[in-house]
Amino acid sequence: MKGILNKGNEVSLPQGVRFSGIFYKSLTILIFFCVGFLFFSLEGWGQPIRFTLDFETADLRGWTRTGNAFNYQPTLGDNPTARHRGQPSRHQGRYWIGGYEKYQGLPGQKPGNIQGDGPKGTLTSLSFTIPSGTLSFLIGGGSSLQTRVELLVLGQRVLHASGRNTETMHRITWNLTPYAGKAGQIRIVDESSGGWGHINVDDFRFARAEQPPISISSNLTGRWRCNDGGSYFIRQVGSELWWYGQSRDAGATWSNVFHGRIQENQVIGRWADVPHGKIQNAGEMSLQILGAHKLRATRRTGGFGGSEWTR
Repeated sequence: MKGILNKGNEVSLPQGVRFSGIFYKSLTILIFFCVGFLFFSLEGWGQPIRFTLDFETADLRGWTRTGNAFNYQPTLGDNPTARHRGQPSRHQGRYWIGGYEKYQGLPGQKPGNIQGDGPKGTLTSLSFTIPSGTLSFLIGGGSSLQTRVELLVLGQRVLHASGRNTETMHRITWNLTPYAGKAGQIRIVDESSGGWGHINVDDFRFARAEQPPISISSNLTGRWRCNDGGSYFIRQVGSELWWYGQSRDAGATWSNVFHGRIQENQVIGRWADVPHGKIQNAGEMSLQILGAHKLRATRRTGGFGGSEWTR
């Protein structure tokens, strides 16, 4: 059954067709999540990043453009090789930022087309909360400060990098931890119209800060409490760890033992219930050592209930 287009360019439903309020609410929610899925990229540190990191969307979504240096971006494919430059771009995926290039795969464009070094401009990302960890990316093009990628913190440049006067990109890594928790932006800058007056960029990657290895000298021996309500009596001898655990009713419901080996900040071993309690299960267990006073299970089999220990 077709709708009718009225003079206001609105669709009028045929007589007798009605949608409930629940339908419209459900439709609104569905549209919201669909748009969110297409536009946002959830990264490993748990916050939404509202701009493209690798330009594989074939556009500059989430980036603000000034000037005309980036009017024909992102670039499709290895355009330097297409124009026989002898310096492959070494980009990731299909699309990347190539300030000298003028090929996006659009009608009228040909591989190898260029715009040259003349245009100037910037690309600035939407703001994000800087995570603890690192940011790495590919960079090429001009080596002067006039062609650069920079990290802005509260609008001020705190880190920057430039190319090596080659179209071939290389990966660099920034330590973000000193700026963690602050509002940041990434800005790609082309302020040059001279030789090598362009910048190449691709594949921004955020990575979490790694947990430092826990020294075996941080002895874990002692009485621990678990979020399963039980008490655990842990003994560490060198790189080995044992425990006896029991439910809050003095072990009448369950009692278990564990033996594992410490490998940096992990404990890997096996556990088993013992006949003092009613439950009789067994399985494997991997624990992450989060410090001298906290453990967290990263893998449990056999129906083990607890997941976090403190003392």
